[in-house]
Order: sequence, then structure tokens, then C-alpha cells
Amino acid sequence: MTAGGNERGAAPRRWRMAAAAAVAALTAMALAVAPAAAGNKINQRADVMNQGGDGVARHNGAKLERRVHSVEVEFKMPTPAPGTYLYPTPDLIPPGAPPHPELVPGYPEVFSLWAFVFNHPENCTDPCNIDDIGDTPAMGGVFQLDATIAYGSKVDMGGTVWVSELAALGVPLSNPLGAEVHIAGAPHGMALEGADLTRQLNGAVGGPPHWFPALFFAP
Repeated sequence: MTAGGNERGAAPRRWRMAAAAAVAALTAMALAVAPAAAGNKINQRADVMNQGGDGVARHNGAKLERRVHSVEVEFKMPTPAPGTYLYPTPDLIPPGAPPHPELVPGYPEVFSLWAFVFNHPENCTDPCNIDDIGDTPAMGGVFQLDATIAYGSKVDMGGTVWVSELAALGVPLSNPLGAEVHIAGAPHGMALEGADLTRQLNGAVGGPPHWFPALFFAP
């Protein structure tokens, strides 16, 4: 089961600080493999890292295909055993988002996939981070790509960001062949029911200690 889409004081501030650290941490801890160009497509692969960049969850587990009108992402990693990794607290959500249910270990668990896209990385702060999201020189945007209930041994997600697509935060994709793209797999705890499950599948939660990242530099 998958779901993707666009999408209080202290809580928003904590989330922004977490997101800022997240995109900075992604730069330091994940390396993209040299791109392979084929016509008007550019393919790149990158390791999916464990939480906080502590080793590799899956070598070459992330793939980015750049086209003139889109970027397409594939993301795969082994499903972490419930209770063996760090879970975010439900207050770590974006400004204005509805409450996230409590995150608890259990089977099966929910994961979502996010892309931080910086259209003009040459204009980023050093490195690209949350300060570059929105109407900034780097023109950054955040997009939810997918979400899944991980019943099996593998978390397998993916999605496409199209040029001019509305961002969950920030500005649309405008430079798919030259953008810097940060990918984050976010855990949401044991799959719940009803409106709680809908919120798990369709919203952001957590920060750099909780996300499973991959990074793609501009070719």
C-alpha cells in the first residue's frame, strides 16, 4: 500500500532546526556515484545510509533518473526490525501540520519518502540546507514522493517530481538536469488504523537522527 503527494511556536522551530541539520548532514554523509548520461536522461545511484549516516543501509540502494521535465527516484533498503532503531517524537512536524500519532515499534511499520530539491545548488548556503528552501537564490523545494507499509524484508519506495509541480514546502522543480537532490526515508512507527494511518502515510515527521538518507549532487 502506498500513498504519495504534495502536501505551533516551539514545535515548528524544532522541526526547522531538525530539517536544517538534516540537509547539512546529508551532504556530509552520502556520496552519489558518477552519473551515466543516455540521450536526454542522466542516471545516478547513491548509497542509502543508516540513521544519522552511521554506515550504509544498502549500497546503491537509491537511484535518480533526471529527465528534461522530471526527476524520478527509486529507494530500497532492508526493513529495520521494530524497536532496533531511533523513532522520532510526534511533535517533530512541519509548521501547520496536523498532529502526528505517537510513534511506537511494532509490525508492520510505516515509512515515507521525501525529496529536498535545490534547483540552483551553486547559489546554496554551504552546504544546501533549509535556508535554501523557498524563494531563495537556490530555489529549493520539498516534496513527498511516496509512503509504504513495510510488510516484507525490504522498504521499497519511489516517485517522480515533475517540473512546475506544487511543492509541500518551497518552490517547484525547475532544473531537473542540474538540481541537487537530497532523499530522506522517514519512519512513522507501527501502522495504525483510520485517520492515524492516513496521517502516517501523508505527512513529515522527524529529523536527521531519524531519517535514512541518500544524496545526489548536480552532474
